[in-house]
Amino acid sequence: MWKSFAREYLRFSRKERFGIITLVILMIITGYIPDLVFYFQQRTPVTGRDDLKAAVLAFEAGLATAEKKPAVLSPASAGLFYFDPNTLSAAGWQQLGVSERTAVTIGKYLGSGGRFRKPADLGKIYGLPPALCSLLMPYVRIESKEEDTGFSGRYDRPSRHYSRRYSGGHRDSSRRYARNDTISFTRYGKKAPAVPIDINTADSTVWQSLPGIGAGYARRIIAFRNRLGGFYAVEQVAECYGLPDSTFQKIQPFLQIGNSSLKKLDLNLTDEKSLAAHPYIRYKLAHLIVQYRNSHAGFKAVSDLRNLPLVDEIIYRKIEHYIEIK
Repeated sequence: MWKSFAREYLRFSRKERFGIITLVILMIITGYIPDLVFYFQQRTPVTGRDDLKAAVLAFEAGLATAEKKPAVLSPASAGLFYFDPNTLSAAGWQQLGVSERTAVTIGKYLGSGGRFRKPADLGKIYGLPPALCSLLMPYVRIESKEEDTGFSGRYDRPSRHYSRRYSGGHRDSSRRYARNDTISFTRYGKKAPAVPIDINTADSTVWQSLPGIGAGYARRIIAFRNRLGGFYAVEQVAECYGLPDSTFQKIQPFLQIGNSSLKKLDLNLTDEKSLAAHPYIRYKLAHLIVQYRNSHAGFKAVSDLRNLPLVDEIIYRKIEHYIEIK
């Protein structure tokens, strides 16, 4: 048993033996490399106490030089002056002690539409040292630009009069706008109180008069209604894709069903594609309907749908309103 185990797991091919030997040699060389480097490295022996002290001082001086941060050019040395950061040129920034690269960054920021609104905004500039920023902030003078729009309030009437003139004889003088015509602005108000609507005949504007219904929801509800062929119950509106239940609860008291008739599909004449387009039938059930009517010479009654494996009582109660047999 042990001999077979040794033959199976302890025998190596020629290539495997060569690889093992090479790996061992590399491990030995790697282990002795630090000793060899230390052995051949040139070292200055310290023979006396004074030499040791000088070597320590030189080492500490080297550390202090490495840890010392580059000095920031103080704007006091270049001469401080009051400035507007939104209009100052790159040369002006450099005169204040800002590096050329940071000045270019500020120019790009202003060129892309950025604006300094208060002195503290200087701290947001990437590359501007905090110490320099603190020195410059007291000298910032930002000019406020307020455009005279002629309005006394957001929704007030303008104080100026506007006139539109036409020249060259292209327009009749009777169609000119009078000089004293004014433009009036009205405040956006809330929706008018909702009134009951017929969910099968209401258009987009009528749907938008309901609370919580905008143009997007109105389009979705009308598209869903058209695909169904009309609503037979108010609760069907809640099945519209993306309509929150909270919104449906708000509008439900205003939904009514009039006397409009539903659009129905003939089980024996409608093709598979048209059946599949109906939201309650879809593709699998449409395929089964076509197979069933081909193998049974058509449907004899609407209740024959119950014979299909995909049709349970819930689905049948929803579909029966939209199918017929002529």
